[in-house]
Amino acid sequence: MKKCLITKSLIGLIVGALVVHVITLLVNYFSRGQFLVCMPELTERLGLAGAVVVQTMLAAIVGMIAFGGMCLFDIEEWSLLRASVVHCALILITNIVVGLLLHWFSCHITPILIMTCIIIFVYALIWLIMYAVWKREIREMNRLADEYKRNADTSENFSPFR
Repeated sequence: MKKCLITKSLIGLIVGALVVHVITLLVNYFSRGQFLVCMPELTERLGLAGAVVVQTMLAAIVGMIAFGGMCLFDIEEWSLLRASVVHCALILITNIVVGLLLHWFSCHITPILIMTCIIIFVYALIWLIMYAVWKREIREMNRLADEYKRNADTSENFSPFR
């Protein structure tokens, strides 16, 4: 479990940093019409270098929590529902806090609710896609296991050593 958490968290650190910078670029482009590395409010408060450092650190934390949180699905005592709800809650809380700190949206109830709905919708969409993929994989593995059993049974019936 520790190895899984460390490995996925390190991957998440890199992926998170990249994804948050891309999100910031897109948010700035669609809201302001220009590609900016950080939100102007954050840049004004911390300067460009400080804003980039803070954004990168917070982005790394987002990635570490999102990817490291996938280890929750490896806890055998937990149901799929429990692991999914806890993982989604971790991602939701982290993204809302980081989004507020990075000035992606204002600290009013409407933008927070909109972001909450977007995050839950995207999480549910990804979850459903992954569920369908794994369900298909399991169905294929069961089919192959049944085929293997049938072949093993027929080869026993024709054994020359009977």
